Amino acid sequence: MKRFCRLLLAPAALGTLLAACHSDSKPAAVATPPAAPGAPAAAPLASAGGSPGAAYQIYRGQLPGAPDSLTLHLLTTAQPVDADVRSVFATYAGADGHPYQLVGHRTATPDSLVLEDISPEKQAPGSNQGPLWRLRRQGAALVGTYRGQPLRLREARPAGALALFVQTFADSIEAFPGKKKSPWGQIEFQAAVPTDCPKALTDNVLRQLNDDSLPGRPVLPLIQIWDRQRQQFEANYREAAADSRSDAPADTAAPYGYGLRYQQQAATYVLWNQAPLLSLGYFTYDFSGGAHGNYATRTVSYDTRTGQPLTFAAVFRPDARPRLGALLEAAVRRTLRIPAGQPLEGPLLIKKIPVTTNFYLTSGGAVFTYGPYEIASYAQGEVSVFIPMTDLQPLLLHPNLAS
Repeated sequence: MKRFCRLLLAPAALGTLLAACHSDSKPAAVATPPAAPGAPAAAPLASAGGSPGAAYQIYRGQLPGAPDSLTLHLLTTAQPVDADVRSVFATYAGADGHPYQLVGHRTATPDSLVLEDISPEKQAPGSNQGPLWRLRRQGAALVGTYRGQPLRLREARPAGALALFVQTFADSIEAFPGKKKSPWGQIEFQAAVPTDCPKALTDNVLRQLNDDSLPGRPVLPLIQIWDRQRQQFEANYREAAADSRSDAPADTAAPYGYGLRYQQQAATYVLWNQAPLLSLGYFTYDFSGGAHGNYATRTVSYDTRTGQPLTFAAVFRPDARPRLGALLEAAVRRTLRIPAGQPLEGPLLIKKIPVTTNFYLTSGGAVFTYGPYEIASYAQGEVSVFIPMTDLQPLLLHPNLAS
């Protein structure tokens, strides 16, 4: 089955999907959405309503047989051109603050969703498939089944949860404009930006989307961030195409077509949204030839009161690393079901778990994420592990950080 890897393929699912990601058909470009009528030219967001069909919503409910309720954060993009695209990403958590991830797509039936739980803790031993959520919209609710049992989730806006604006951009770039059978590159950019919050928070999210770590620089509107990324991709892609064509016949690009099916994708995931914390995942994927592309998710938590990112140094004590290393090893063993006493090398690529600074916070703890090849093979995908706040509190500079 054709799978053109677009921007809402969740990180944990990518390892098994990206090897088959390169479609032979060229997708139609998604037009850049116009600015909202009357919006000022310097507005930080491209339009007040986001892309048509794109939305961020919060639902509350209870899984069949579960002892407590859950909060589901659901992010959908505009309906993709390719029916196999995973256009839905979600996270959910119960009272303990342990988050789990879902990916999925809308079905041929309007307002219907199929979601798969991709968290290793939810998968059966020896299986890489988690429970399925089959849902349809019914007014302000999602109704359907979980593991074949009835499920109903109601839309909600918990106190302290921020609204987020969702915008999707995409375009196709010809390698050799005007030439027959020219290969093409695809660039896509999806952003989720908080609204009705401190300006510093919106500004810092936009800076992250623009790969800008200097707080003194002007904050670019979302449309300008997209234009900048598209122009840079076009320049790099055309340069690579020209180099690859140096010994090719002047009238054809066909020998280089597949190798020049470049892709660049960026997406924003909502990982946690409850004051005083907003945690986002900034996902990037790049394919520029070879067996597979490269991808990573940078996670950032923000203090919703100040709008500032909570860095590793701002959260953890200077002497926390040795004890945190032991907690991370225990968490990796628990998540991946590696028995105590069994060497890590074998199931993983390393003998000892390094302390990563790529983490985000929830009310109940912290999630630490390792990219491909950091501790595991590319096929295993990103590895994310949860450490409860009760274990972390002795290591925090401010024990009440999440409350």
